[in-house]
Amino acid sequence: MNQLFFLACSVCFGDPNSQMTKGAMLGVFFLLGLVIFVLGAIASVAVTWSRRARKLYKHE
Repeated sequence: MNQLFFLACSVCFGDPNSQMTKGAMLGVFFLLGLVIFVLGAIASVAVTWSRRARKLYKHE
């Protein structure tokens, strides 16, 4: 898909050097990092449970 389709126009986006725009972009990156962290934590719990279940099955 065309990447220009996803870019905001200058009226919607505002001045790229303004403090509001920089703060909004930092907020987006923070929330993206938070989502990645939570999904990684869920995946690590799933892997841990899988390993424990496999170990329990071998002992039986």
